[in-house]
Amino acid sequence: MMNAVLSLVWLVCAAPTPTSGPADPAGLARLRAIERARVEMVQRLTPCVVCIFPRGSRAGGGSGVIIDSQGYGVTNFHVIRGFIGDRRGDAGLPDGQVYPLEVLGFDPGGDVAMFKIDREKPFYPAPLGDSDALRVGDWTLAMGNPFLLAEDFRPTVTCGIVSGLHRYQRGEGRALNYTDCIQVDTSINPGNSGGPLFDLRGDLVGINGRISIEERGRVNVGLGYAITINQIKRFIPSLRAGLITKHATLGATTRDKALRHVVVDQILNDSCAAKAGLKLGDRVLRFGGVEVQSANHLLTLLGTYPAEWPVTMTIEREGKQRDLNLRLDGIPLPRGLRPPKDVLAQLQVKDPLRPNPEANARAVMRAWDRYQRFVGRPEAVSQVNEVRLTGERRRAGKPDDAPTSLDVVESRPAADAKAPEEPGELEKWIRWSLLRPLEDAGKAGYRVVGGDEVGGDIVVVVERKVEGVPEYRLFFDDDGGALRAIEFDAKADGRRVRYEYDDYRRVGAIRWPFKRRVLIGGEPLFLDEMTKVEPAAGGA
Repeated sequence: MMNAVLSLVWLVCAAPTPTSGPADPAGLARLRAIERARVEMVQRLTPCVVCIFPRGSRAGGGSGVIIDSQGYGVTNFHVIRGFIGDRRGDAGLPDGQVYPLEVLGFDPGGDVAMFKIDREKPFYPAPLGDSDALRVGDWTLAMGNPFLLAEDFRPTVTCGIVSGLHRYQRGEGRALNYTDCIQVDTSINPGNSGGPLFDLRGDLVGINGRISIEERGRVNVGLGYAITINQIKRFIPSLRAGLITKHATLGATTRDKALRHVVVDQILNDSCAAKAGLKLGDRVLRFGGVEVQSANHLLTLLGTYPAEWPVTMTIEREGKQRDLNLRLDGIPLPRGLRPPKDVLAQLQVKDPLRPNPEANARAVMRAWDRYQRFVGRPEAVSQVNEVRLTGERRRAGKPDDAPTSLDVVESRPAADAKAPEEPGELEKWIRWSLLRPLEDAGKAGYRVVGGDEVGGDIVVVVERKVEGVPEYRLFFDDDGGALRAIEFDAKADGRRVRYEYDDYRRVGAIRWPFKRRVLIGGEPLFLDEMTKVEPAAGGA
């Protein structure tokens, strides 16, 4: 019912309640319901909007939006650019109070940054939407602090329609590239930068950042641009961990040979494209599952990915289609990011582009805690000493091979047990070690190294480097907390071993991997398909 009402909200966004004329009780009731839904929606979203200022000042600044109950939020990089020396600012919230703001990671090439606000009370986060579902003509709502009007930190609200999708806005002057942005006629002005763009359901679909302006002044002429939330989602694991992220490049260029006929015309020798087997003259059909319309469209799609992100590129060569799996290369960071040396000396900061170690440690603990909550209650996990799994094992990609019987009892290793060298045993040792509490991520050798994608889900990648233990990486679902993969080098031949987990099932009071895919050197070795899961003895 609420969605139906909201669908009508914007059709009569400015319609006043009738005060004269023939009585129409049904129409009057409908208009009042629409008005009430509109007001309630704005009231519900208001607490997640932030007014951002330099520390100790109310001059300048911009807007932001909270996306996590712990106070994590996103804004434009150009809003916090002046803060990167000491990574400190102020946040004005709609409760009328000013709170300390910490700048975490940032994406200079995409004009995005993440911050964290320090407050004891939990925050109301904006729900993340799906910007790919937007259509030209959909209504949107922008909230923020244009012209610093929000002296009480309650945001200004404007509404309008999506007037274009997949727009490319070239960087000019201090403005950064917007490679795949949403064009809206929603009124956006200086001070709105970094603020949220919501769809008619109240979901966050973009971050407002640029406008087209009249030549003689910074006045909005009806065209605003927002960075899509789907692009930002890929960067969030790195930004939360205090990393400075790079955007991706293919290491190859294309040209339009005919309508929707995009061919490769240049390839760098050491690029990810060359390593994946791309050749001159190949026709590009799809990139990341999206049909490529033109050479410019390919650049637009490419600009939404971080460096080292996994992408499948479908090409046509000699009349045959094939998929190429790439790990995208990175573009160097824009020049001029570092403040002048005298400013850094005054702030006693050596390098403002350094990773933020405190933010990184918090990101590790967040991933660890979310995984343990996903697996089971702490008291239940502590009682598990073994897990019995029964099922079948078969060779991957060889359905004719007869399955072999599998009846495995996985026992918890002792807390001081040495890490084994055999890949299968090491994988189990790592999984069991994740059930133990983690008190100090830094001392234990853990750090977040970025984000990734496993099975279509965005994951946060945690790496462990500590003396006496093989180096390995953990891939945690950034939303639900599940462990999606483990990766390490096999000591015997140095090839990369990767275990991927497609499903979890209950084993007593905990969840345990139900399907596993094992890859060695990038090639699948076998699948474990557990057809039956039995609780371990002893009340687990």
